[in-house]
Amino acid sequence: MKLIAIFIISLSTVYSAYMDIDSTAIRDSAKSFKWSLIPLVSQGQAYNQKYFKSMCFTVSQSYALSQMSYYDQLDGIDNIKMRNKFGWWFLGFYVSSIIDSYIDGELSTFPLRKK
Repeated sequence: MKLIAIFIISLSTVYSAYMDIDSTAIRDSAKSFKWSLIPLVSQGQAYNQKYFKSMCFTVSQSYALSQMSYYDQLDGIDNIKMRNKFGWWFLGFYVSSIIDSYIDGELSTFPLRKK
């Protein structure tokens, strides 16, 4: 009985250690994080091969930055409020791009679902 238990435990550890993952598909999350620190370019998404997401983050960051610079040239308290609002939008898009590219880099090691 003791030998059977040892045999079952050893087989379970052998099969649980085997993972069918392509090592070339694994993304380095630290590298993705470093690439995403470049503002307005969103290279962390491009490193993770999420090109559409990279384009969306780039467009949204550039729009927020252009609106921020537009309202910065105008006078009045309402324009200052709008400038600050778009500044916060830019910061939000920038930080969410960094977080998203890091998470995509971490999740690249998970196997895809087979349909």
